[in-house]
Amino acid sequence: MSRIVTASVFAVLLLLPAALSAQSCDALEFTVSAEPSTDPGFEGWYKYTVSGYWAVSGVEEGGGLSNFLFSLGMECPCLCDPDYDAEIGFPAPAGTSTGEYDDAPCDNVEYIGEAECGGYEDITTDDVIKFEVLAGECEPVDSGTGTWVFYSTLPPLDDAVYGNAVMIKYGEMTCWGDLSGQLPDCWDCISVGTSEQSWGATKTIYR
Repeated sequence: MSRIVTASVFAVLLLLPAALSAQSCDALEFTVSAEPSTDPGFEGWYKYTVSGYWAVSGVEEGGGLSNFLFSLGMECPCLCDPDYDAEIGFPAPAGTSTGEYDDAPCDNVEYIGEAECGGYEDITTDDVIKFEVLAGECEPVDSGTGTWVFYSTLPPLDDAVYGNAVMIKYGEMTCWGDLSGQLPDCWDCISVGTSEQSWGATKTIYR
């Protein structure tokens, strides 16, 4: 397992530019769970496992899904500011999913994980965890299941529902949905007033 550690800040996916085609998913169900990590290279960290199911419309033949983006649900400056002792890491591969090869089902699509600090292409100016499809014969298609992993030195929050914290990109199309479960606790490194924290959390979790 290789170790990739990136300092980054994560914020919720709030808006998509009008220039980018977007649509609702036919189905998008994702959860995230956390546990202390004993994996080599990440001992003493926390292991976050995202898993779920998707079904979307409009995926062109030969042009499958390219990216899965996950938000941490709220601003997390401690993962971007070098003054904070917080890190994020990814295994290699960082995820697998089902797909198709030559019109036949396959289950070995692989992904690389990385932090996108400062925005991602023209989709959002917020910061996200990106899982990008690695080139291979098996490619994700319009529906499937998958599991993705990232590590953090930050402990998990209690279970919650994070609105619009998952986005799938395929070609010029996107769709997005909620993420439920445990995400890293960023409260201690958010240097804003209590009222601002409460409002930010309310917008993120319940919008």
